[in-house]
Amino acid sequence: MTDGFFYRHYGFALRSDLALPHLLPGDPAAPVDVDIRLGPIADDRLAQAMHFRNWRAEPGEILFHAFGIGRLLIAGGTAITVDREPGATDAALVSILLGTGISALLMQRHILPMHACSIASDQGAILVIGRSGAGKSTLLGGLMAAGCTMLADDVTGVTVDAEGATAIPAFPAMRLWTDSLLLLGRDDDDKVQVREDIEKYYVAVPRFRADPMPVRAVVLLQAHSGTGVTTRPVLMGNRVEALARYVHRKKFLRGLGLQQWGFDATVTLARSIDMIAIGRPAIGATPAAMADAVIEHFGLAPALQPTS
Repeated sequence: MTDGFFYRHYGFALRSDLALPHLLPGDPAAPVDVDIRLGPIADDRLAQAMHFRNWRAEPGEILFHAFGIGRLLIAGGTAITVDREPGATDAALVSILLGTGISALLMQRHILPMHACSIASDQGAILVIGRSGAGKSTLLGGLMAAGCTMLADDVTGVTVDAEGATAIPAFPAMRLWTDSLLLLGRDDDDKVQVREDIEKYYVAVPRFRADPMPVRAVVLLQAHSGTGVTTRPVLMGNRVEALARYVHRKKFLRGLGLQQWGFDATVTLARSIDMIAIGRPAIGATPAAMADAVIEHFGLAPALQPTS
């Protein structure tokens, strides 16, 4: 198979009809693990499956509809069919594909898609979770400016086994809103808009680790009304609930028949890590101050490249 574009993503070899320029390049001669093709999807596909507003699923397959952009049929953890709607741009399709589409595919491959940015340290991966707008990307930018190495900027893949949890990297670019770019001083001339209808941009990162590594810790980022950056441990009794909340597209697990697996994976993750909550004040918290709180708590040496 020599047509299309070839990449490495979350540890698998991927072939795509669509260009996915921010992914790591792949080897066209290598066996393909995941195939992404443009093509029609029958209107009655999965007609008898579990239905929600814009998706329907059964074990092994899920059909997702991004209104005005297109439909994605994700099957068996090995194939994604993309049915483009008239007028939809490549950028809009890629945005949905690399977000929702890949998260569903990761679930099918028994890789937990955590809605978390992540960095590599010399003692393991550190994931950052939190509500939309909590400042995850801004914190990641601060950590990168301090010399840390990125694994993923939005969704970190996590596998679990009897030995614990492993973080699977994504691709070497951050997706930042305009205000985060300005706050970080990263309004780069070479930034690329994620989609024409949103003020969010891809920005290349200087340090990226492409190899998996054990998960050391999870940071729960929260806003608070006080002053100063705070840190506190997250007790074991609260960890599973907090982590389960930030599985990307977590409702897909039910439709795919993977709820029990998802719960078991989340429990294993919770038991194998250190977890802290970092409070970000509504006013006055700079990316550097937030990054310093993480670096100080974990005793990181950010200038050191992590060992394999």
